[in-house]
Amino acid sequence: ADEFRGGREEVKEGLKVYLPLLKAAGIEDNILDIGCGRGEWLELLKEEGFKGRGVETNRLMCERARERGLEVIEEDALSYLRNLPNDSLSAVTGFHFIEHLAFETLIELLDEITRTLRPGGLVIFETPNPKNLVVGACNFYSDPTHVKPLFPETVRFILGHRGFADVRVEYVNPVGGSPFKDESESSKALDSWFYS
Repeated sequence: ADEFRGGREEVKEGLKVYLPLLKAAGIEDNILDIGCGRGEWLELLKEEGFKGRGVETNRLMCERARERGLEVIEEDALSYLRNLPNDSLSAVTGFHFIEHLAFETLIELLDEITRTLRPGGLVIFETPNPKNLVVGACNFYSDPTHVKPLFPETVRFILGHRGFADVRVEYVNPVGGSPFKDESESSKALDSWFYS
């Protein structure tokens, strides 16, 4: 995470884009962050007055997050969700998590989220965008625990098929430094393919 994900403050800054979604949904607590890693999202939630907890399998990551006063459970996300009651969560988030799962495990996870999420709840996943050719062909493979890139429209289809409503794909956190900034169609396409 330190080598390839970015510094804590940089990651937190990139996650701020999701705070308005929680506010718009009226969600303040019972937020579960699966695969919470170092806890940047949990820390941001705490700073903004939200109540969240994380679940993470990496012991070192759990310890680092707890040292910051964050509530983190050291357990597999799917096992943890299976032990929660129905309709017990207001929101479930997973940043750079679902690309680490086998397809069958992803489906099981989504089914457990559907069961544990209260009506009107919110799910947010962030995953590398393989439509960006640099990400899809190169950067994705810097993490040996990634299973495979997930095509955005396929993820949207799967979520809708597993019972989620109002499923949207948002393209956020573009790569900086694009030289393709003029308004021509070819520049727009190149900017999207390499810097989106």
